[in-house]
Amino acid sequence: MSRLRRLRPPDLWAFARAWIVLLVADAGLRLLPYPQLERLLAAPRRQRTADEEAIPRLAWATAAAARHHLYTMRCLPRALCLRWLLGRCGIDADLRIGVARQEEGLDAHAWVEWRGRPVGEEAGGA
Repeated sequence: MSRLRRLRPPDLWAFARAWIVLLVADAGLRLLPYPQLERLLAAPRRQRTADEEAIPRLAWATAAAARHHLYTMRCLPRALCLRWLLGRCGIDADLRIGVARQEEGLDAHAWVEWRGRPVGEEAGGA
């Protein structure tokens, strides 16, 4: 909790919004058909000019909120949350879902891309 007190107000606000949107995204994935949730979390653009400086802060806030949530947040709620937060800052990002066949079944991952590059992904994947 002491770390939260040291955050600057924009970072604290980003963390709080990410925490709430993660909860909504995860609950939505459990309760709604995906196309309906997709429409719900398609962020309306609130700004005419993109605030590209917000990208690292929002990626950090999403990852931090996922780490400090009630339970483990999977990649799809994290990607939905980050894309929604970016959209609120006027940043048009794409949600990507990849699936690979493994010996024991399928392996899937969801992430956000902006200008063709992953946002908020650790080096080396998942």
